[in-house]
Amino acid sequence: MKLIQPIKDTNLINTLKSELLKVGYRNYLLFDIAINTGLKIIDILNLIVWDVKNKSQIEVKESRTGRSLKYAVSPEIHNEIEKFILGMSAGDLLFPSKKGGKKPITDKQAYKWINQISGKLGLDDICTHTLRKTFGYHHYKKHNDIALLQNLFNHSTPDMTLRYIGVADIEATSIEDFFQ
Repeated sequence: MKLIQPIKDTNLINTLKSELLKVGYRNYLLFDIAINTGLKIIDILNLIVWDVKNKSQIEVKESRTGRSLKYAVSPEIHNEIEKFILGMSAGDLLFPSKKGGKKPITDKQAYKWINQISGKLGLDDICTHTLRKTFGYHHYKKHNDIALLQNLFNHSTPDMTLRYIGVADIEATSIEDFFQ
């Protein structure tokens, strides 16, 4: 099984963003939030306007562990979110499905969008989990803060986090290491 790797090339990230923006602002913003916060796609999809409006952090409760985690939102992403939610009500889903808006779009739909765009660019193995790893990789390269990433990703050791974000070329001891 091939391991999912982060997108390390910032030019490629910018190209993906440009292509997603051509398809629609929603798709672009979903991608942008994911690679700039480290939130899981499923957590982003379940956000409501109240969760993000005028906030410098997004707080989510992890479904698997029940832990509350706070994810920082940069001023640039904050501005993008504020533009997107203009005119929306506080209780509206940030990313509603087109089938009535009572439920968010699915993670399968998000995967499909990302895969379609990456496929057009000749890339393979890009999926929703790639985005979380991409955040981790670039955050680590910029801030060298493995402790924050270890906490956000709920990893038991720094080595596990380094492997997860594609910095350490150490063979995983188990496949579960990469899905935490």
